[in-house]
Order: sequence, then C-alpha cells, then structure tokens
Amino acid sequence: MRRWTRLRVGLVMLAMGAVLAPPAAVTADPLPTGAVIATVWANQPAAAEYTVDNGWSWSSTEGDIVVRRTGTGAYTVELQHAATSTGVAHVVAYGGGPVHCTVASWYRSLLGGNHLLIQVRCFAATGAPVDSRFVATFTNRQQIHQGRLAWFTTDQATPVGLRTIPAGLRYDSTGGTISYERLGTGHYRFRMNPNPASESGAPIFPMTHVTALGGNAVNCQIDWPDGREVRCANAAGNDVDARFAVTYGSRVDLLGHSAGPRFASGTLYGDNITGGFISGDSYNSTLPGYGGASGTPLGTGRYQMIFSGTGTTFGTAFVNAHLGILPGSRPRGHCVLAGWGRSGANTVVLVNCYGWLGVPANLNARISYTTWPGGTAV
Repeated sequence: MRRWTRLRVGLVMLAMGAVLAPPAAVTADPLPTGAVIATVWANQPAAAEYTVDNGWSWSSTEGDIVVRRTGTGAYTVELQHAATSTGVAHVVAYGGGPVHCTVASWYRSLLGGNHLLIQVRCFAATGAPVDSRFVATFTNRQQIHQGRLAWFTTDQATPVGLRTIPAGLRYDSTGGTISYERLGTGHYRFRMNPNPASESGAPIFPMTHVTALGGNAVNCQIDWPDGREVRCANAAGNDVDARFAVTYGSRVDLLGHSAGPRFASGTLYGDNITGGFISGDSYNSTLPGYGGASGTPLGTGRYQMIFSGTGTTFGTAFVNAHLGILPGSRPRGHCVLAGWGRSGANTVVLVNCYGWLGVPANLNARISYTTWPGGTAV
C-alpha cells in the first residue's frame, strides 16, 4: 500500500462560517428515481428552530432543511419532500471541541407525511448532553457509474450468530447480502462481497465511515485500513454494545456519487506521528489510483488535510477516528471537524481528535470531502 508523508506547513485561509449562495445543482451525475441525498451543516446549536440556508447544505429534493432543538444536545433534522424507507444517515460534531454526536434514529414523518426526520444527539466528553454544531449526511442511492458503493444500518446491538441485515437497511452495488456478527461486547464483524477490480487496474484506497446509532454517548470505529470489524465504546472508553451505520466504497464519495462532483477520501495515521511527519493513504477522483492528498500535524490531535484539485465554493467534509493497525486495537477517543474550505484549486480540512474525557490525542483519522452539488468532475 502506497503512503505519503508531509512536513508541517502553515494554515491556509478557510471559508469557515461565511455564508455562500447555494450553487446550481450539477447535471453530470443524474440521480436515480427516488434517490434522496442531503448534506446539512447545522450551525445554530441554541436555536429552537431554523431553516438551514448556508452554502454548505443541500437536499436533492430541493425542499427546505429545517433543524429543531428538542432539548439539550437533541435535534431533529427535517428534510422536506424527502420521505424514503431506505438509506443511511451519518453525523459528526463540528467546531473543534471534544463533542461527539450520534444518530438516534431516522424515519419518514408520520401520518403519511412526505418528509424525512433524522434525530441527532450530541454529547460532551463526560457523556452529558451538550448543544453543538454538527454535519449530517443522508443517502439512499442505489445506482452508481463506477467503483463500489455499500451502505447499511444494523438492526440489533446483540445479534445471535451471523445475522443478515434486512433488505430495507442495506445496499451493495456488487449484489449479494450484507451480514454481521457480534464477536464480544461492542465488537462486531460485517461481511459482504470483496471489492471488484478497478477499471484502470490500479488499486483504490477505500472510503469508509461509521456512526453510532442510538440516544447514548457511544462512538463506533472501523479497523485499519479497510477491514470489516467495528468496535464501539462509551464516553469513558468502555466497550458497549450498540447499533451502527456504515458507508463503504471505492471510487465514490460519502453520498454515493461516482461521477459529477470532485471528491476525495484519505486516512491520517496519527498513531505514527514522528518528528513532525504524519503518514497516510488517499484517493482523489481527479487522479488515478492512490494520492491527491497531503496531511500535516498542527499539534497534539490537530491535523490539516489538503485535497488537491477539489476546491469549489461548496462542499461537505466528514471525519471519523479509526482503530489502530495492530489486531485487537480498541477505540482511544474520537475526532471532530474543526473546519474546511477552499484554498485556490484545493480544499483544506481541519480535524481535532480527543482521547476519552476530552484530552487531545493523536488518533488515526478517516477524512472525506465531496463538492456535490457545486463542482463537476475534471
């Protein structure tokens, strides 16, 4: 597996918090009938209710996105005209502090409504609910042009034996079923078809993201680099059983696009920072095979990732901590988005990672970025 290393460099200017006019949707990657795809930057954590109108939020249905605060750290994201019975939702805390968020549930609005409701819960390092900004995504896409896309949500925290995920909770572009089993408390393995060979013959670094499901302060992580084991822990770092959602792919973005927007994904191996260097792996849709990213440590648990050639006035970033290289590695904390923005032709993503109880820590971080719907492929 090819890796890169980079020296620490200075920060570039980010568009963090500036309001941009939403760009016109791209037409290079037409969505299948019934597809619902959305990204939400929820940036008013104390507001009782607001319509999200910043330039970093978008729904394929072109309905409004409304966020309601229902209690401390409890939010309902309403995607209007986006009712669906299938799909996968993810969430990550935004702002740089030691907060992590979960998807408590998502469902179609009741009594025949045509909206999709995503319940988000955010927690401080102690595990107590806390108000927070966050980034949420949703996709039910079931058609791609290249590569591989799979997504699923588990329906039980303590399955007995190997459990096949119900059809409405999974999709895999290679066909077949997706199943999972519990190996121990908070320790799971999922099974699905192997990745197909890439069209170019070059190896492709995979994109994977996971979100804990439920209303408790739990963080789930996938092992390295593209393994299919997941471990979940509570705010104190103790193993706990939990449901979780996964998006997995190669040559696709975290929303399921394989053509149209520019996108990239990569891993920073914070376990192995030495002398101001950090190694990593990445894939960039503007380049063949591996590459297209450079990472820099900015301090303990603070990273900068630059994705070359992806800069646009619109985009969505995402991050998860992931498990270590050695077998049996366990979650050591979590990562949050500190900001992202355009720097010339490139995109800069800032990430902060914390050990349990909120202490900055050098963790492995999976970072993804997509320009959908504001940037077409080059």
